[in-house]
Amino acid sequence: MMLPQLMLLLLAQVPDRAARPVFDVASIKPTAGQPVNSGFRRASPGVLDATNVSLRFLIEYAYGVRDDQLSGGPSWMDSERYEVLAKPPEGGDPREDAKLVRQRTQSLLADRFHVTLHRETKELPVYVLTVMRNGPKGLLENRSTTMDFVNNGHHLTCQHVSMDVFARQFLANQIGRAVTDKTGIEGNFDFTLDWSTDDASALAAGDSTAPRQFPPLFLAIQEQLGLRLEQQKGPVEVLVVDRAERPAAN
Repeated sequence: MMLPQLMLLLLAQVPDRAARPVFDVASIKPTAGQPVNSGFRRASPGVLDATNVSLRFLIEYAYGVRDDQLSGGPSWMDSERYEVLAKPPEGGDPREDAKLVRQRTQSLLADRFHVTLHRETKELPVYVLTVMRNGPKGLLENRSTTMDFVNNGHHLTCQHVSMDVFARQFLANQIGRAVTDKTGIEGNFDFTLDWSTDDASALAAGDSTAPRQFPPLFLAIQEQLGLRLEQQKGPVEVLVVDRAERPAAN
């Protein structure tokens, strides 16, 4: 390949820096003291306001990946915490959606933390959602035309939700692993789910020795919905952090 052609190919793979969505102003400072809370503060539309968060947390948020889908990076990516306040350009649409905020956060990571990464596909533990012999149950005919689910950490209310969405969005985030719908159940349903909040090892083992109002998640799915989660290995797309630097003081 001739050198000019190679340069054109490389340039085609690099997004136009000026065209990326960016925040207008951003402040990133190391967390001081020992704050109790960690995560996002309530903020105006389009604003990123995070307290006591790690670089790993920010990357997972910006790219919409789970913890098991992120690897590589420096050791301090998990341990060092930051206070982040980033605001969009003035005069923007006050209804700016979460996708645009995530895209601006990607730019923030590249500009301030100098994050570079690439995607790979790895064989990792995954789960498949299947139907038990006497299932399914608890799936009601939906009364709404709009999908919605509310999760408060131990109770889930679903409206107009398919088994595919239940597996990929709720179960995958709750368990921290990819979940694929293999139930063969078509359509959207209204249903609820109640479970106790135990650690992942107890959930996977189906531990029911401790007194609790509801069973752990894996058992709750079986008892209340007639479904089962089965562990397998499968291809999962992951992000690999090739480079990251501590942000300069501002």
